[in-house]
Amino acid sequence: MPWHLMDGVPLPDQVAGHVALEFCNTRAGWGGPAPKEYLTCDRALVLWAADTGQRPIEDADRARLATGADRPGPAVPRALALREALYRCALHTDDPRPWQLVGEAAARAREHAVLLPGGPDRPATWQVPQGPGRQTTARAAERVVDAVALAAEALLTSPLALAVAACPGAGCGWLFADPRHRRRWCTMTVCGNRAKARRHAERLRE
Repeated sequence: MPWHLMDGVPLPDQVAGHVALEFCNTRAGWGGPAPKEYLTCDRALVLWAADTGQRPIEDADRARLATGADRPGPAVPRALALREALYRCALHTDDPRPWQLVGEAAARAREHAVLLPGGPDRPATWQVPQGPGRQTTARAAERVVDAVALAAEALLTSPLALAVAACPGAGCGWLFADPRHRRRWCTMTVCGNRAKARRHAERLRE
């Protein structure tokens, strides 16, 4: 799946059309025997949030992130559990357990969030403030999970939730919003072209 480096950390390219779906795409190979994991530590979680525009990182923060938190902290298991539940909810599971987990995560996040006013062309939104001063990487990662929980709730309660699809590419399973129902692949340049190449090879063998 397409990816890039940010401060030396591999991160998935953004293809989904909503940050909650991009969060699901921090894993590739859903349902397969060898999934690719991007959220391996607190640092990766915080850098992912910066990469998707959820949390800016100042130069002073970059130096701190570069020297620590390369092991999974308490935020990482929370993030992985939320991602697993969100992925299933986004694909409309009837199992109530994932819905409960996402709902509880959003309720917990609102304990730390503030409701910001909207405007003439945008609705009000819940946001998790970064907090005063510099935070530890572990604390910043916890706030990222809270912000994602609120984004997940916003997605699942919006009409866009009815337009979520999963890429059928081998070893993929990435999610994306497809309101016009004309899209099949996460990216044509990767999964789409791989499928075309496989079909071409099969025709040659026949």
